[in-house]
Amino acid sequence: MCLILLSTGSASAATIRAYIQPDHAHTGQEVSYVISVQNGVIQSEPQLRLPVQVGMSTALTTRQSSVIRGGQEIVSTQFSWGVIGSEPGEFVIPPQEVLVNGEILKTNEVRFIVTESPANTPNAAEDASIPLFQIEVGKTEVYQGEVVPISASLFVPRRGVMLRRIGLIDVNKNDFAIARFPQQAEQNAQRINDIDYIVITYRSTLSALHAGDLKVGPATCELLYEVLDENTQRQMSRGLPFGVIMGGVEPRKHVVKSQEVKVKVLPLPTEGKPENFTGAVGDFSISATATPNELGVGDPLAVDITIDGSGNFEALNPPSMMPPEGWKAYPPRRYNVDGPIDPNLTPALQRRIGYSMVFVPEKVHKELPPFELSYFSPTQKKYISARTSPIALRVKPGTMATATAAVEAAAGTEPPKPPAVQQPKPQISDILMNIPAKARWLSPATANAPLTTSSRFWAIQSIPAALVILATLFTWYRRHRKEAMSGLRGELQDLWRGLEESHLADRDFLQRAAHFIHRSQPGEIQDEALRQIIHRYETQSFTGTSTPGQPLGAGERNRILSTLAPLLKRSAIFIATLAIFSFDAGAAEASPDAVYQQAREALEKGKFTQAQYLGESLTKQHPPALSSEVFTLIANARYRQEDMGRAALWYQRAQLLDPLNPEVRQNLRHLDEKLRFFSFGEKSPLAEWSLMLSKNTWVIAASAGVWIVLLALMRWILAASQSQKGGGSANALILGLLGVLVFIPSATFAAIRPAPGDRVKDVMVVTARDVNAYTSATVTSGNVVALPPGSQVRLLEKRGAWSYVEVPSEDEPVRGWIESATYTPLWPWDMMLLP
Repeated sequence: MCLILLSTGSASAATIRAYIQPDHAHTGQEVSYVISVQNGVIQSEPQLRLPVQVGMSTALTTRQSSVIRGGQEIVSTQFSWGVIGSEPGEFVIPPQEVLVNGEILKTNEVRFIVTESPANTPNAAEDASIPLFQIEVGKTEVYQGEVVPISASLFVPRRGVMLRRIGLIDVNKNDFAIARFPQQAEQNAQRINDIDYIVITYRSTLSALHAGDLKVGPATCELLYEVLDENTQRQMSRGLPFGVIMGGVEPRKHVVKSQEVKVKVLPLPTEGKPENFTGAVGDFSISATATPNELGVGDPLAVDITIDGSGNFEALNPPSMMPPEGWKAYPPRRYNVDGPIDPNLTPALQRRIGYSMVFVPEKVHKELPPFELSYFSPTQKKYISARTSPIALRVKPGTMATATAAVEAAAGTEPPKPPAVQQPKPQISDILMNIPAKARWLSPATANAPLTTSSRFWAIQSIPAALVILATLFTWYRRHRKEAMSGLRGELQDLWRGLEESHLADRDFLQRAAHFIHRSQPGEIQDEALRQIIHRYETQSFTGTSTPGQPLGAGERNRILSTLAPLLKRSAIFIATLAIFSFDAGAAEASPDAVYQQAREALEKGKFTQAQYLGESLTKQHPPALSSEVFTLIANARYRQEDMGRAALWYQRAQLLDPLNPEVRQNLRHLDEKLRFFSFGEKSPLAEWSLMLSKNTWVIAASAGVWIVLLALMRWILAASQSQKGGGSANALILGLLGVLVFIPSATFAAIRPAPGDRVKDVMVVTARDVNAYTSATVTSGNVVALPPGSQVRLLEKRGAWSYVEVPSEDEPVRGWIESATYTPLWPWDMMLLP
């Protein structure tokens, strides 16, 4: 028995906790069962007790550590065992007993979930050389907005397979917000069903967008690998270099697909919900500091607020001052306390963010009020409002200003005004989310409206309009005829044509008439005339007598046909009514305004993926529904999903339609400060100023200047003819100069304004991360320049998977090769739609 003695610098009571890491595994996978003891003297090793389905795989290991918190040393000891689940299911590891400080302490229960190994599933691939793929979610019962870990494990056969490249892991994101899986991965070896695998595990996080019984996955990943034959494997096992091996190597490209994981997402309760709750779900702590502690009224006070914990930090808003009276606040700046987040590393559940704020006291205060943060705790299952402690301050009323005022008053002069408070420099740390209620849809009529009207123009335009009307009528007639020949109406018409056939036997005629009645009148037949026809058919066909009934004459057949004719008309009217209602419903469903409102509501509720898909669906309609508001909405949704490249792309598209929009300009400026992307600028300031208005507007302004000059000339002529050259000539001259001042710049801007096609032709925007331009079409060649997401390039040549592009630069543009899959056209629609 091993005796472990720990000395602590704290008088705190000993604490003990047990956990399993990870708490989800598949059969045969080893996990760690850990018992952690803090501030205690351990007098004996714990004797581990496990369920029958869970076995111990490795012996006990012990690790000690100490940290300093609040000036006290906290010493902890961790006991760790390797355990394996032998069969799938959910098992409970009972409390373990540990002798600490002379008394027996018990750990908590630990739940261990074991799923079937991917190699044992019924859908496992028969080819043992194909890698397997599996995803695991940290919790299967979560709250909406709760951040939980997700892992994707790739099982590569150790023998006979050489992995060349692992593509991006793609998971269906309709119901979940899933952080991008990083490039960093964990790797270990595992044996399943007598097959050795190399297990490559990628870890990320997800949060549910709405409540309900949902499914995570399936996840997919494209792999490039090589399968070695037996001869090659034997030579490699002898240690021969791969370059001299004589054998067969089969290159393969395969997309592996994982299973689905069922997750129950609980809605956030409405009872006890604080008024300032913004959707933050997790467990957080908040603290605040302020400097300086001594200041005067009107002096700035720097406040730093730190939020520590785990949860959906994206839903956090700056904490509120309670109460805010008597303080002037400036916009806060958000930052990561531990530095920038590396997207290539596994996202951490524990984070620390900070808010840098500036407050100016407007009166004397004794303390800085506390700041409040409201969130929902999934561990405690309730809403919590955490507050910082008040910070003592000494705020003086400005004694120097008071003394100066007294001296000036005694001297009989007016005291000078106190110096203004220094405005803090703007530091944009987030995007604006102000989306207009209605979208201004882009169309050729609004983008390039005619400046003049003429009979010839309308005569020419009437030709395609007439062709469109004729094509519409022809299409409607053809569709109407096609619908008439299909479905119930078509079937009834076929039956009717069968009744009209000549030389038809009486029995066949009655059979078709009865069938016609049953198809057109489902259910019980109420009409007496129709019942008589059916009765006659049944009497002649099913009485069992060989004697035929009275034959049908031509008059009798015509009477039956006249009885059935109204049924055909009523069926046609009923089917046409259904078609009209279906058309109206479909038209209402496809209304761009309705879809835009749905996307806007989804964005306001934090359903960023749904808002993105709804907004992009408008741009994929035929014809596309395009507007600056829709582009801005999509960009905001992409930004909230941390897809910075596509966010910059959609902001740039919005700026093409509305270059003076302040929200778009500010959001692009913020992205540029974060990414420092490249963009093409205009060749001269005049060309850039000409883009402030459309070309039609400049032409109208120039024509207005011409009219003003003509009016001035007419005024001068009239004044000269009436011998009133004094004041009339002076007014005409002023009016003429005004017209010239309007005409010259307007005509100049209209002439030099770049054409829409020249502005966006062959311009692409880099949307992927970690993109470089190379000196040749291979990643092993020399590097030209790194292209941050959002950078604009001009396509010069496309050659397979690579493209030769021009990159803007301060001195002169540079050229290089980039992968074609890393960029998206700036304007993929008709260039004539651009203003």
